[in-house]
Amino acid sequence: MKTYRITFKVLSSITHLPDAQTLFGSFCNIIRSTQGEEALQQYFQSFQTQPLFIHSSMFPHELLPMVKVGLISIQEKNDIIFNKEKPLSPKQQLHYLSYMKEFKKINYTTPFIYKNYIAKARFTDLKKALFDGKVYLNSGILSEKEMSAQRSDTELIFHAANLSDNNREDERGLYFDRNLYFKAGELFDVYIKTDDIEYVKNIMKYAPYFGFGNRISVGKNSFEMVEVKEFNIAIPQTDDVILLSKCISEDFDFDESSYIMESNSYKGSSYYSSNTIGTFTKLVEGSFMRVKTHKEYYGSLIKTDNGKTIYHYAIGFVF
Repeated sequence: MKTYRITFKVLSSITHLPDAQTLFGSFCNIIRSTQGEEALQQYFQSFQTQPLFIHSSMFPHELLPMVKVGLISIQEKNDIIFNKEKPLSPKQQLHYLSYMKEFKKINYTTPFIYKNYIAKARFTDLKKALFDGKVYLNSGILSEKEMSAQRSDTELIFHAANLSDNNREDERGLYFDRNLYFKAGELFDVYIKTDDIEYVKNIMKYAPYFGFGNRISVGKNSFEMVEVKEFNIAIPQTDDVILLSKCISEDFDFDESSYIMESNSYKGSSYYSSNTIGTFTKLVEGSFMRVKTHKEYYGSLIKTDNGKTIYHYAIGFVF
C-alpha cells in the first residue's frame, strides 16, 4: 500500500486531538451514512485480507509523535549534579533540573529528526546535537529549526438550571466541558496507507459535516480536508518501529522495546449501543517497538458483541 498524508484545517474548537480509534468511529459513521450498511460491512471485512485503508492518529501539521525513549538517564543526571570534581551550586542544580524537566515535555518532533536520528536509534547523537545547539527544543517540539506551538487550552464548568418534575434544580445539569482553541485555519495531519486513495478521499470530504469525535451537534470537532499528498519519508528498515496510533499486538519483543501503555473504557456508538463494551490497554503513539517480524502494520480490529457486532481499532500504524 502507498502512504499518504492527508492535511485538515480545524473549523471549530475541539475537545481533544482525535486518536486513531476516534477517527475510526467517525469514518464508520461517514461510510454508513453516505454509502450504506453494506459498504460499511465491506470495509470491516477488508481487514481479514487487505484493508481498504489503515490510518494513524491525528498530529499537528508536519510533526510526528516523540518517541518514548528517555534521552537522559537518571544515572547521567546524578553524575552531573553530584560531580565532586566540578560540583554544582544549589542554584546551578535547580537550573539543571529545571532544564531536564523540559525533556519530559517533548511531545512532537519533525520528519527530519525522525528520519535522521530516531528511526536509526541515534539517541546519543540526538542528545549531543541538542546540547550543541544543532537541534532545538521549544514548546514541547524537538526540531532542526526553532518552532513554536500556539494553543490556548480552556476548561469550563457549566451548570444548566434545568427543572425536574418537582420544580427543583436537576443536578444532572452540572457537567464538565473541555475546549481546545487553535488559531483559525490551524493544520493537522492524518497518515493513510491504501491502494485506493480516491476511496479514502470520498470519505474524508464529509469531515466538516460529520466531525471527528463527539460534540459535533454543538459545533465542535469539525475539520476540513485541504490536501492529500503521497508521503515517502524514506527511512531505512530496522528491527524497530515507532507507532503512530494506539495498538494491541503480540508481534513485538517487549523486553527490547521502550513504550507506554494506557487503559481506557470505550462505548459503542449510539446507533449500535450506548453500553460500555470494555476496557482496552494499548501501546500509545510514539512507542519504540522491537518487532519480531516486519509487517505493513501491526494489530487488528477487535471484534466484540454487545447485542450487535462492534469493532475496536487497535491497529498500529508505522512507516
